Amino acid sequence: MTGRQMVVQKKAEYGAGPLFRAAGTVAGVMTGSALLVLANVLPVAALLAAPFTGFWLVLPALVPAGPALVACMYAFNRMLGAHEGQVYRDFVRGYRMNVGQALQVWLPYLLVLAVIAVNLAGLPSLGPAAPALRLALLVLALLVATAGLQALLLLSRFSFRARDLHRLSLYSFSARKRASLGNAGILFVTGTLLLMTTTYLLPLLAGAVVFLVCLNSRPLLVLVEEKFTAA
Repeated sequence: MTGRQMVVQKKAEYGAGPLFRAAGTVAGVMTGSALLVLANVLPVAALLAAPFTGFWLVLPALVPAGPALVACMYAFNRMLGAHEGQVYRDFVRGYRMNVGQALQVWLPYLLVLAVIAVNLAGLPSLGPAAPALRLALLVLALLVATAGLQALLLLSRFSFRARDLHRLSLYSFSARKRASLGNAGILFVTGTLLLMTTTYLLPLLAGAVVFLVCLNSRPLLVLVEEKFTAA
């Protein structure tokens, strides 16, 4: 082997170790997190101000969250798939490609979650039945949030119609129980942590939560690709 070939080989090996890959992953998640927060300035501000201004601003403020989540998932999925490119460029590309359909997919779940939140707020007036109803509504909210998250995840990877994405998000609960339960668990732990601490942690946790959902859902994406896309 010539000296030039050895230099080329060393350059190829440089950055291929586990520490470099881990550092690249951390940097990519941090970049995606920052972009997700920047794309959700309005929702984040409304959520943080909700204890002072009331929650009536939260619902309209959360409308842009759907396209931003899809863009972040698109970038993280490409990063996990070892595709060439930068998280910033993938985020912008994912946002531009999917913003319209992301709103179509996201808004029905957001409206259902808003109805559940209104009913939760009115439970204290129901007396002894309130605790059982509160638990049932919280479980329902977790299922709806998980289905919505998985529908957005599928949109970030595939070009299906909105109604098909809704169906596939429900289908995933039985087809990939472990992935769906994992995503529900991620949302549950995140929600519990925010309730036990402060909602001000949300901008710091959002990107990491989205990355964990993408990582946990890889078997689901493989199943959908094999079963519902042309070879």
